[in-house]
Amino acid sequence: MAIRSAILSVGATCLLLGTSVHGAFAQNDNHDIIIAAPFAFDNIDSCNSSSEVGLVVRENVVEALTHLNPVTGEPEPRLATSWEQTGSTTWRITLRDGVTFTDGEAFDADAVARSIERMFNPKLDCLNRGKLFANIRLTPEIIDSHTIDISTEKPQPLMPIFMSFLTIESPKTDFDTMTSAPVGTGAYTVPERGPADPIVLVRQDGYWGETPAVSKATYLRRDESALRAAMVEVGEADIGLYIAIQDAIDPEMDFPYLNAETTRLRFSFVGPFADIRVRKAMNLAIDRELLRDGLFNENYMIATQMFLPRINGYNPDMKPWPYDPEQAKKLLDEARADGVDVDSEIPLISRINFYPNGQEAMEAMIEMWKAVGLNIKLQPMERAQWLKLVNKPYAEPRPAMLIQEQHDNNSGDATFTMHFRYHSTGQQSEFGDPKLDELIDAADVASGEERVNLYQEANAYSASEIVPDVMMFHMINYVRISPRLDYHPDALMNTMMELSTIGFR
Repeated sequence: MAIRSAILSVGATCLLLGTSVHGAFAQNDNHDIIIAAPFAFDNIDSCNSSSEVGLVVRENVVEALTHLNPVTGEPEPRLATSWEQTGSTTWRITLRDGVTFTDGEAFDADAVARSIERMFNPKLDCLNRGKLFANIRLTPEIIDSHTIDISTEKPQPLMPIFMSFLTIESPKTDFDTMTSAPVGTGAYTVPERGPADPIVLVRQDGYWGETPAVSKATYLRRDESALRAAMVEVGEADIGLYIAIQDAIDPEMDFPYLNAETTRLRFSFVGPFADIRVRKAMNLAIDRELLRDGLFNENYMIATQMFLPRINGYNPDMKPWPYDPEQAKKLLDEARADGVDVDSEIPLISRINFYPNGQEAMEAMIEMWKAVGLNIKLQPMERAQWLKLVNKPYAEPRPAMLIQEQHDNNSGDATFTMHFRYHSTGQQSEFGDPKLDELIDAADVASGEERVNLYQEANAYSASEIVPDVMMFHMINYVRISPRLDYHPDALMNTMMELSTIGFR
């Protein structure tokens, strides 16, 4: 009852905005906007555009070869105008003519080839490479100035989708060093700024596409959800990202959207977590329905796997872990009797301001584990510090720990999750299992029904025979939008917010 009361009290607090002040918005024709976010964008190199960095740069500053339709998930032309498979492992891409980078350099096949090679440069700690291309080596071959072949070692039927993550930067971009001022073909540029200055995007003249309405966008870090909501309420900001449920109290300004994110806690497979009984016990000890109802709401789905049902490869037969603390205690007792150290303190590495009510969820789960005899201690970290523990190469020796994570897959296919998280070569994998590797490898080169079946089998095998994580929820986000804007979030918004889709009322 103590745990339930604590969770429900958190969920019921923070109704801070008792009155509406919609009238406080300045009445002017200013097309500059301010966006309040819960994190600092530490590194906005296009090589990291598959993370929240994409909210700033993706399709605003740097553009990709294709663009995913937010409704259908189908790839559409962007910097590439057409594509065709000319062999089992080769795709021929026709590039858009008449496009230049904002520094005056020409957009052509040379620039595309260089961007691909830069992404695979081992000197760069490139998130896109680890997350999306860890198991795929792209080899570009220039045919002419606006035609390029992209080849892979194995057949890759999803190349047009992969191309939506191939953001192309200016050939003047340093090849061996990350940049904090990327230059692309998009409608916006990033002016030079000091280390403490906010990121600002400024609309440029001469963009090849339609001129967007937003003239300038400023991204401010504001840690507290209630503060971000209040800034929009009083007209100090136009968009507040990641608004917590308890602050999303105005249906005229607060909009929910399925953000394609799934939350989990990842085990490092050392110490007590090397024993599957401990990993199972930690899942059985969590009352996910209580967490959802107390800290989130009924729109949050209890997850059984790391992507949504609409993703190719989702296994509908998998069931959530039951809440069974007595069985959890039994498994821990068995492990303890066999000499497994289940009594020492184990850190839970959380990321500050990761998602609304995330810290409270971690605290509630720690109490649930305490009830079955485990000693878990919360260690909050900023993003940069947290990333050092999340991505390979891992520092040695790697201690026993849990890591709070959130993973988005809005691409339509399981490959963007399974290799990255669960294959032995994955950038964020903690284990190696030959059977699982075999299933994932076979699925990656398959198509149609065979591809679906193999990914479904891989998902089920991982969840039952490996138990690599404590699965939590498929997430909902709320965004608060000023009444002066004509804008609605879509399914791609978690890693991409195109300023060109924002209008003014």
